[in-house]
Amino acid sequence: MSKLLFIPGTLCNGNVFTNQITTLTNAGHQCITLEYDQHNNLSDVASHALRLFDEGEPFSICAFSMGGMVAFELLARVPERIEKIALLDSNAHADKPQGRLARSEHLNYAVSHGLETLIHDQFSNVYLHKPNEALMKLIAQMAQDTGIERYRAQLEILATRPDASELLANCAHPMLIIGGCNDVLCPPSEQQRMHSLAANSELVLIEDAGHFAMLEQSAQVNLHLYNFFGGAAHA
Repeated sequence: MSKLLFIPGTLCNGNVFTNQITTLTNAGHQCITLEYDQHNNLSDVASHALRLFDEGEPFSICAFSMGGMVAFELLARVPERIEKIALLDSNAHADKPQGRLARSEHLNYAVSHGLETLIHDQFSNVYLHKPNEALMKLIAQMAQDTGIERYRAQLEILATRPDASELLANCAHPMLIIGGCNDVLCPPSEQQRMHSLAANSELVLIEDAGHFAMLEQSAQVNLHLYNFFGGAAHA
């Protein structure tokens, strides 16, 4: 049975992948979710992830947003153990100059008003392509479950992440890159750039989907993941 590591994004947990995990578990994969602790650097997060497996054990990765940065760290550290990688609405560039300032403002807002309020006031207009109260409630609950200290650690990871472009350019692993056509945080241009760098990659852009494509268009995302990772006959 193939082992498949799901890596959530900022302020998310395994609940963001519920539909994908159901589909791929039914397809014969053993799905394992990385739940973030308070590690504030990619090296420690990668070590935390590797403790979920036996030493030397191979696995595949399905990573969302910041989770893609963890996937790159794992790819750099144990490339021989990774079989396939799916990146959902992620990016491979280092932090941008304005990034740290914006995230500092977001953290201060969360400390003052709470994480649920942060999600609704600061991110409700950029996370989804179309308003969806149920999905925003799920996203806000994941943020609350994450808590301020883990959020603070995640923001430090985002601020100090390295550029992964050279890593992608030297990567021969099978890779599926999925992005929402309406994602303003990790836009289609970045998905296309990663695809152009990774020689053995497939690019899928999902219509009518923002940053959380796996929630807004779960059936489409599930189908592409199923086809990429294979069903039970390939597991």
